[in-house]
Amino acid sequence: MKLDKIRVGVVGLGMVSYSHIKGYQSHANAEIAAVCDLDAGKARMVAEKFGIPKHYTSYGEMLGDRDINTVDIATPTFLHAPMALAAAKAGKNILCEKPFSLTLKEAREVCEEAEKRGIRLMVGESYVFMTSIMKARQLIDAGEIGKPQQMRQRFGAWVERAGVMDDRQINDQAWRTDSAKAGGGDFPWMFDHCVHFFSTAEYLMNDSRVKAVYSVMSDNSWLSGQQVHKEEWDKMQLYAVSVDRDIPLMTWTYEDPACQGVWMRAEHLNGKYDPMTGFSVSVVGEKGMIEVLGEGGGGLQWQGKRAHLVLHRRGRETLAFNFDEGGDDIWESEVSYYSRAHINQIHEFVDSLAAGSPLRYSGRDGERAVRTTIAAICSAKEGVPVAVADATDERMLG
Repeated sequence: MKLDKIRVGVVGLGMVSYSHIKGYQSHANAEIAAVCDLDAGKARMVAEKFGIPKHYTSYGEMLGDRDINTVDIATPTFLHAPMALAAAKAGKNILCEKPFSLTLKEAREVCEEAEKRGIRLMVGESYVFMTSIMKARQLIDAGEIGKPQQMRQRFGAWVERAGVMDDRQINDQAWRTDSAKAGGGDFPWMFDHCVHFFSTAEYLMNDSRVKAVYSVMSDNSWLSGQQVHKEEWDKMQLYAVSVDRDIPLMTWTYEDPACQGVWMRAEHLNGKYDPMTGFSVSVVGEKGMIEVLGEGGGGLQWQGKRAHLVLHRRGRETLAFNFDEGGDDIWESEVSYYSRAHINQIHEFVDSLAAGSPLRYSGRDGERAVRTTIAAICSAKEGVPVAVADATDERMLG
C-alpha cells in the first residue's frame, strides 16, 4: 500500500532519536506528528526543540493517535519487540532500531504479526546505509574488484567529540550493562553491536549469507590491576565492556565456500591499541581490494593523504574517495554516521512507504542478524565454531 504522507510518532528520545528526527524532517513526504518518552520533561523539550506538535509519556496513547500511520522505535533493546508487536496490532508501519529483539522467538512473532496484517516493518540497520559503505557496494556491483572473496573488519576506539556526552547521557545508557535489557547473556556489548558487523559482512559480500562463526575469547583479568582513568571507566560502563573477558576476534565462513571473513577489535577498552579509529572494512576480490571507513572511522590514508575509501585494482590506477558530509554529531570521525547514515536509512524507509516498494532491510533481515549474533556468542561460550542455522535462544542463554 502506498502512502501519500508518512506521519510518524517517535518513541524513545535517547541519543539516536535526534538523528532519526533529522531524517524525517528533511524528507518532503514525511512529518513527525508526535514524540514519546517516559520522561515528560524530555518529551516536552524535544517537541519544542524540533517544532513537533504533540508529545506523550504513554506509548499506548500515542498508538491510539489517528494522525500517526508510522512508528519509529528508538528505545532500549528489551522494548523493541514488544513495542513493534503493539504497533503492528495497532496498524502502524514500523521502523525499529537494532538489535531487532532480545530473542529469535520475539523476532519471529513480530514478523509474523506484521506479515499477517500487511504492515511494513523495517529494522534500523544503519551501517549498510552509510554513504561510504554504500559506495563500496556500488563499486563491488560494478565489478571493480572482481568476485569479492575475503573480508577483514577492523574495530578501533570510538572517540567522542568533546562536550557531547554529559553525565546524564552516560546515565541514560546504563541499560547497556544489563543483559536483561541489552540482550546477549554474558555478552551484552557483542549482542548490541555484532548485528552491525554481520549485516555489513553480508552486504559487502554480494549478499552471501554467513554460514558459521568462530569467536575467540581473551582473558582480560590482567586489566583489573591496571590504573584506569575515571573517564575510561565511564566508557567501559557505557559500552558494557567486561574487564574479565573479551571477544577480540571473530572469524566466519559464508554459504559461498570461496568466501570468508574476520573481525578484530583492538582499543583501549579491551587493553589494546590501534592507530585507526572506529570501524573499517577491507574487501578483497580476485582483481582488487576496497578499504573503507565506517562508524567513527579515521586514519585511512593513500599516498600520504586522508581517504574515506580506497579502491586498489591490479594493473590499474588506485582511486581514493572522500565524502564531505559535515562531520559526525557524536564521534571524532572522518565520515558521518550520526546523523548521515540514519538520515539515508530513514529517507529509504519513507521512499519505500510512499512508493509501496520492497524495504531494503526488513524485519526478516533483522531477525537474521540476531541469529548470526547468537551464533557468535554461543561460539565464544563453547569454544567451537557454531553454524548460524544451529543458533537458538536456549543455546545462548543456557
